[in-house]
Amino acid sequence: MLHVSKNKCVGCGICESQCPTGAVFVDKAIGIAVINKDECKRCEMCLENCPQNAIRDITDELVIAIGTDDGKTIKPDNHFGMSQYFLIWKYANGRLDFIEKRENVKYQEDETKIHGDPGKAKATASALKGVDVLVGKMMGPNIDRLKNKFVPVIIREPLIEEANKIIRNSINEIVEEKEKGERRGIILT
Repeated sequence: MLHVSKNKCVGCGICESQCPTGAVFVDKAIGIAVINKDECKRCEMCLENCPQNAIRDITDELVIAIGTDDGKTIKPDNHFGMSQYFLIWKYANGRLDFIEKRENVKYQEDETKIHGDPGKAKATASALKGVDVLVGKMMGPNIDRLKNKFVPVIIREPLIEEANKIIRNSINEIVEEKEKGERRGIILT
């Protein structure tokens, strides 16, 4: 599925001029290219000619974990690994669908342990088996241990519903970070 990155598109219109079917156009109200999925013949001329690399063919399915205590907001006052629960979402074909709620087994542990405890990182990773992306307001020192297995994403928008919009709009950046040999994590706004 072709997706335009709102963070990279500058609205130059080159993709629009290269599209033989007229399925791609720059929406002047928002200043970015839009692809009409129903009219797109997938010739990929827009993708090949975009000078900003703002258009990407997203075929990946991603499993995303959002750290939360209440199911409505991203864990507000501590690191991702200190979340009481992880809400698990699946991204595919432009959609983000809720899969399940997982309890964080390390949440109940002794709070006196220092942040960055390797045992905590291992337990968090095992609780998040099958997950590709970790979303939180903050990540702790264990990010060094987890970033090669997961894509760490920071979103400071408190509401999960709004964070999901940011994830859908920034899926290009998430996939790019996933494909990197050495990940650092990304901050999305």
